Amino acid sequence: MKTQLVLTPIALLLASLFANSPLCQEVTDTASDTSKIDRIEISYKRSSVMSEITENAEKLIAMPGTNGDPLQAAFALPGVVAAGGAMGSPAVRGSSPEDNLFEIDFMPAGYIFHDFGQSIFNRHLVQDFQLYSAGYGSSYSGASGAVFDVTLRNPKHQAIQTTIDLSLFNSGIFIEGQVSENSAFYFSARKSMLPLFFDEGEELEDEDGELSGISINDPPDDNDYQGKWVWDINSRNVLSMSLTGARDSAAINLNERADISLKIPEYQGDAEFKQKFNSQSIVWDHYGKNLQIKSGIAYLHDNERLELGKSPGNPDGLFVDSDKKQISYKSRLNYQLNQAHHVIVDGAYYDVTEQYAYDMFLQLCTEIDPDCESELGERFTDVSSIDTSNQFVGITDVWTLSQSWQTELGLQWQHNNYSKESFVLPRFALKYFITDNSTISAKYGKYNRLQDIEYILPTIGNPALLSQTATHSTLGFEQHLANEWSWSIETYYKDMQDLPLALSDEQSDANLQYSNDVAGKAYGVDLLINKNRTESWYGWLSLSYAKSERTNLRDNTTINYYADTPLVLNMVLNYQLNNTWNLGFNFTARSGQPYTPIIGVKENPRADGYFLPVYGQPYSKRFDLAHRLDVRAERKSTLWGLDATWVFEIMNVYGQDNVSYIDLDYQNIHSTNDLLVKEETDDFTLRPSVGLSITF
Repeated sequence: MKTQLVLTPIALLLASLFANSPLCQEVTDTASDTSKIDRIEISYKRSSVMSEITENAEKLIAMPGTNGDPLQAAFALPGVVAAGGAMGSPAVRGSSPEDNLFEIDFMPAGYIFHDFGQSIFNRHLVQDFQLYSAGYGSSYSGASGAVFDVTLRNPKHQAIQTTIDLSLFNSGIFIEGQVSENSAFYFSARKSMLPLFFDEGEELEDEDGELSGISINDPPDDNDYQGKWVWDINSRNVLSMSLTGARDSAAINLNERADISLKIPEYQGDAEFKQKFNSQSIVWDHYGKNLQIKSGIAYLHDNERLELGKSPGNPDGLFVDSDKKQISYKSRLNYQLNQAHHVIVDGAYYDVTEQYAYDMFLQLCTEIDPDCESELGERFTDVSSIDTSNQFVGITDVWTLSQSWQTELGLQWQHNNYSKESFVLPRFALKYFITDNSTISAKYGKYNRLQDIEYILPTIGNPALLSQTATHSTLGFEQHLANEWSWSIETYYKDMQDLPLALSDEQSDANLQYSNDVAGKAYGVDLLINKNRTESWYGWLSLSYAKSERTNLRDNTTINYYADTPLVLNMVLNYQLNNTWNLGFNFTARSGQPYTPIIGVKENPRADGYFLPVYGQPYSKRFDLAHRLDVRAERKSTLWGLDATWVFEIMNVYGQDNVSYIDLDYQNIHSTNDLLVKEETDDFTLRPSVGLSITF
C-alpha cells in the first residue's frame, strides 16, 4: 500500500498550483549538495475534490430530530413546510409537493423521501445539497415549484473501511475503499427497524385507546441502497458509475370498525401498498482549460401499487398500479470565455413510458377539493400505456460586467411529447454587489410541467389538458458580517396557471372530467440569520411569512391552498462541548395549516346505514399553532478498540400533539343528527432514539 505523507503548507500550495498537471509531481531541493535530491510525492486525483462533504451538508447531518438525515433537515430551511403534517412531503414557497424536481448526481430520481419520514440517503454519502426554491436557471426542466439537487460525494482513496450504523429507527452498512491506483468505490444499504415495533395481526388503537379497526398484516417497512464507483482516467477526465434504489411497503386489514370501511364499504378487507424504484447511471466529467463537460446516461424504473378490499370472497379486490420506465440522456457544457464571462449549455432527452393499470372507482378530485375519499363515481378497469417523453435545451450567459454587477441571462426550449406542447422559457438573474460583503439580487423565470398522470389518462382523465405553468419573481438582500455571521432576506411571488379543475356533473363539459380552470398565486418573505462554525458553535434562525391561494376560474372563488402556512419559525443550535461531546437543539413553530370544517352529516348513497360528512367552505379554518423541540447529543468513543460514535436524540421533547386532520367519528354516528367530529394529530409523539456507528 502507498504511504501517504503529512503535507506541509508549502506542499499543499504546490498541489493547488499544479492541480491540472500529471498525477505525480516532483519538488527538488536546491541545496548546495546537488548530489542529494529529496523528493516529495504529491498524489492528486480529480475526484478527491468531491470526496468530502461540504460544511453546509455537515451542518444538516448534525441537526437534531433528523437521525443524521441531511434532507430531513431541509424542513428547517426558509420557505419549506411539510404539507399535511409532520410526515408530509415538502411544499416549497406555496407550490405543490408534486411541482418539485429531484435530481441525484445530475440525473433524475424516482423519489428521495420514504413514506415513513426519512430520506433515502445514508448520512455518509451526501456531499452537497442545494434547494432552489424559486427563480432557478435554465439547467432544470419539468418543474414548476422547487428543485432538490443532491450531490453524492465521491469515494475516498483509502484502505477499505466498513461502518455499521444501528439505531431504533434503521440500521445500515457502509463500505468504502480504493479498488486500484485510480479508482475507488462505496456501497450503502439500509433497512428500517419499524417492523420491530409492530406485531403481525395486532389491531391498532386510536388516540383514545379504542380499537381502530386496522390490523397489521405486514408492518410498515422501507429499505434503500446506493453505490458508486469512480475512475480517475487522467487529470482531465473522470468516469463514475452509480446505482440507487429504495422500497416502501405496508399491509393492513380494514375490518367493519375502520373509519375508511364505514365511509367506503367496498374498501373493507386487506389493503397493501408498495412503492419502489431502481436506477443506474454512468456520468463522464471532462475538465479542460476553459471547458468543462458533464455527460451521462441513466435508467430509472419506478413502480407504485395500491390494493384495497381484498378478501377470500373477493381475492382480486381493487387496485391501482403505476409503472414508469425512463432512460435519460443529459449533457452540460460550461465554456469560460474569460475570467468574467462564461456560457452554460444544457440539453437532455428523457425517453419515458408510463403504464397505468387500475380496477377502481372513479374519483374526480384535485388538491382544491376538500374530500377526495368519499366522492366515488363509476367503477372502471383498464390498462393504459402512454409516452410522456420530453426534451429540453437551455443556454445561460453568466457575465460579470464590473465589480458591482453580474447578470445571468438564460433561455430554455422544452417540449412534451404527450401534450404536443413546446415552450420557450426565459430565465434571468441580476446581482448588484454593494460592497464585498453585501449583495442585492433579483431573479425571474417561467416554468412548466406536465400534469399528473391520473389527470391526463384516457377514460379517467382528460388527455387534452395543457401543462401547468408558473412564473417566479424574487428580490433579495444578503450580507456577510464579522465572525462568520451572515443574514439574508428574500421576497418572492409565484403566479401559477392551467392547474387542473375536477368538473362536476352540473358542468356542460363534464364528460371531459378535468379542465385547466384553476389559477394560483403564492407570495412571501424569508429571513435567514446564519452563524457558521467558529471555535465551538454554529446555528441559524429562519422566519418565513407566506400566503398561497388557488382560484376556481369558473366561479371566481378563491380559497387557501391546503399547505398554506403563513408563519414558520426554525431555530437550530449546535455546540461542541469538548472533543468528545457535541450537543444541539432544533425548535420549530408554524401556523396551523388550513382545513375544511365539517358542518353536517348526510346519508351515504352507496350504502344504507352509512354516513358521510357535509363540508363547509374549503380550507376556511385553521388548526392551532404547531410546534416541536428536538434535542441531540453525540459522543465519540471507542468500542472493542474500534472508532465509535453514540447519538442520543429526543424528538418532540415535551410531547406536543399537533392536530393535522379532522373527520367524523364514524363509529358513533347513527343518524344525520349525530354531528360528531374528532381531531387527529400528526402522530409524532415523544420519540427517544439511541444510535451507534462503528467503523473498522
